[in-house]
Amino acid sequence: MEPIGVGIIGASPGAGWAAATHVPALLALPQYDLRAVATSRAESARRAANQWHVEGFDDPHQLIAHPDVDLVVVAVKVPDHHALVSRAIGAGKMVFSEWPLGVDLTEAQDLTTMAAAAGVATVVGLQGRFDPVIAHLRKLIRRDYVGRVLATNLVGSGQAWGSVTDSAHAYAFDVSNGVTPLSVSVGHALDALTYVLGDIDTVTATLGIGHREIRVFDGTTLRSTTPDQVALTAALRSGAVASIFYRGGLSRAGDLRWEINGTDGDLLVTSAVPNGNIQATELDLAGGHGPDRHVENIIPPDGISAAGLHAPARNVAALYDAFARDLTEGTAIAPSFRDAERLHRLVDQIASGAYTAESR
Repeated sequence: MEPIGVGIIGASPGAGWAAATHVPALLALPQYDLRAVATSRAESARRAANQWHVEGFDDPHQLIAHPDVDLVVVAVKVPDHHALVSRAIGAGKMVFSEWPLGVDLTEAQDLTTMAAAAGVATVVGLQGRFDPVIAHLRKLIRRDYVGRVLATNLVGSGQAWGSVTDSAHAYAFDVSNGVTPLSVSVGHALDALTYVLGDIDTVTATLGIGHREIRVFDGTTLRSTTPDQVALTAALRSGAVASIFYRGGLSRAGDLRWEINGTDGDLLVTSAVPNGNIQATELDLAGGHGPDRHVENIIPPDGISAAGLHAPARNVAALYDAFARDLTEGTAIAPSFRDAERLHRLVDQIASGAYTAESR
């Protein structure tokens, strides 16, 4: 088929998530052709146009209306997702939205319903499941590497939501903006965990705000309303017990450790760099089973890394590759808005039923 023409809203050269992941991913895949970029300023739009040889706009609505753009990628702050995604759907365009899809479940449901009614294909940025380690982990579980899964525990650092921030990310400390360790870091972790081990049956949670006074690099301070300590316990439908803990900031003791324990083996996933966000870091895998007394490194197949990409751009490229195959083969491998709505519902269930710990 002809390459899919892509326009990215929120890609400025040299800075940000979209420039570091979406652009190199698209440039590496023959199924796609990057044709337009929209930024918030005319100067950065010009730089994008020159650097990537595409059309540059400082008005996202011009990108959405562009006749050569088949797929609109929304990679801006979450509070802006609903307006831009709905505009793209209204224009009959396919849409790739970063996760979270909306600031809350209501927005996610609205966008999912809107896309279904319009009959447009959608994809959401839950690329963690496409990491070679996560994909291989799922295969090992299905091959009974650990036997029957008894329990799993995952501890991670959200990297953001520490005691300091820059002005561009200050909005994440207002819980109403929907960008929290629960919705982002835990959301991605839950997607990976359930992809590997199956769905959650019941869950309980405790949330706490450890960092209340946040220092901004411009010299100001703000008061956070975003819980930055998230503790979950859950029962999986398989009968296994799960615990997940995420903290804001980073930890000197390590930023990601995910164990899976079974009747005949154990698996361990860790982060190779100081970043506990499972979808955006370099992962290492180790395992042992049967007579093994210790876990040893396991090297997973490279997957799409033949394109010369590394995480997280590699994972984003694999997600795009899956979406292209879905379009041509009629499969449903890439997570859609419907999948995003289900994850939003789980996050909403956790948040609404959580016990909130009070700082003293």
